[in-house]
Amino acid sequence: MQAAERQVEVVHTLPSAREPRKVQPWEKVLQAAAAPAAVLASQAAGPAWQVAGAATCGLALGVSGHRRGSLSVSGAWAAAVVGTATLAASLRCGATLLAFYVASSRLTAYRERAKAVDDEFKPGGQRDWVQVCCNATVPSLLAIAAAVFTRARDAPIGLAGRPAAACLGGVLGYFACCCGDTWASELGQLSEDKPRLITTMQPVRTGTNGGVTKLGLAASAAGGLFVGLVFYCAALASPTLLVMPGQAAAAAQQWQLVPLGVLGGIFGSVADSVLGATVQYSGFSITTQRITGRPGPKVHRIAGHPLLSNNGVNLVSASMTAALVAWLVLLLF
Repeated sequence: MQAAERQVEVVHTLPSAREPRKVQPWEKVLQAAAAPAAVLASQAAGPAWQVAGAATCGLALGVSGHRRGSLSVSGAWAAAVVGTATLAASLRCGATLLAFYVASSRLTAYRERAKAVDDEFKPGGQRDWVQVCCNATVPSLLAIAAAVFTRARDAPIGLAGRPAAACLGGVLGYFACCCGDTWASELGQLSEDKPRLITTMQPVRTGTNGGVTKLGLAASAAGGLFVGLVFYCAALASPTLLVMPGQAAAAAQQWQLVPLGVLGGIFGSVADSVLGATVQYSGFSITTQRITGRPGPKVHRIAGHPLLSNNGVNLVSASMTAALVAWLVLLLF
């Protein structure tokens, strides 16, 4: 009896038997602010520290995404690479990438079971390397090109030359499209209204490529607004501007970047829907009772042709939006 009581006491003292400590609100704030503060400090410390801080943050991004289920193993490695490259090139572009990823991952997890309407659904998202690269490789390359033109200084758009301005405009447009389209997809599927195919305005099943709703269009504008605000505000936090008051004032006056983000979100989402309704196949599988992107003997075609995958549609629509916003940036600045 005594031996049994001693074993019970031992069990109660094991770490696994203890109740998890409740995380206090102030601790959550510190955890959320730790990474941005560290990256900002590294950016101000010089090129070597800037690259080291970017690599640390990029690796943390990949590990965190994999643990949360928003990234597969290959997706985590890809996120670490593009995150490091983008942050090392530009604080503004890197902050925009991180904000887009974090916000979109949270929306993907929001009421995710209600969005299990197609055969590509995965809990948490579990984006692989192809999805990550389609969403971030082009803006990462543009950020690196802008860093070459500006000597890795986040100068206000227009003050570092037209090539750099076009690259930065492209980054804004690309992320605005990706964010607008992602928010439209994640929230539009929860709309009580029946989606309509954008090319014919005929009602279609929820999850059909090219299907749009009022909530989805509003979400695409909100996603573009979010990216525009982050892109604009991140420029004001650049350590380069702290020692160049004239450039800081010029950056503060470039508020037009915010509505350009809204435009990119709406245009990109509409372009994605048009492509999805025409060059991307949508069908309804009798076997799985879900929307599928693959034709088959037990699949009823809804719309589109199997010319591009979902990743291909995202790449094309985002690239188109990047080109449009880059052109508008050159006209405005």
